Amino acid sequence: MDKVKLSVKGISASPGGADMYVLTLGELGRGRVFPQIITFYDAQSIAYFLDNNVPDIAFSHDLFFNMAVKYGIEVIEVFIRDFENKKYKVDVLCFNGSEYLTLDARLADAVAIALRFRCPIFTTRKVLALTSINMSPEVKSELGHLSIEELSEKLAEALRVDDYETAIAIRDEINKRKKDEY
Repeated sequence: MDKVKLSVKGISASPGGADMYVLTLGELGRGRVFPQIITFYDAQSIAYFLDNNVPDIAFSHDLFFNMAVKYGIEVIEVFIRDFENKKYKVDVLCFNGSEYLTLDARLADAVAIALRFRCPIFTTRKVLALTSINMSPEVKSELGHLSIEELSEKLAEALRVDDYETAIAIRDEINKRKKDEY
């Protein structure tokens, strides 16, 4: 399986709601990011850790970390394996010294735990193709002359041959044009 390493790019307030925030994960060395809406509590837990702050009362992620360390459980990696029905499917791979265990988790919980264990976060090119946006300054100029119908055909072909990087660029161009129509 083709794993893509991610990093936490930041957390920001969501324009959609007072108690909602946007967690942004990004592909290392690339301009592609994918935003995820998270709760105030999850944002606070992640932000405290990113800012090296110690909360007055431990978050549940800190409790998980402390229990895992106490009982010799190490979190090896977080793997965002799929995106279906508008939800991420996330695995937290653990090791207790003798066997591996995979736990299912919400994306925000898995990210908060990964940060505490300083373990990598991975996803697949397919998940990136489904959920990411391209924030790099380069614009795919070769797509500019194609109609939306032609772009849709190229997108279907790129997905058929698992060329997710091309698919992302085409999808972004289609979305940009649709947004510009309104």
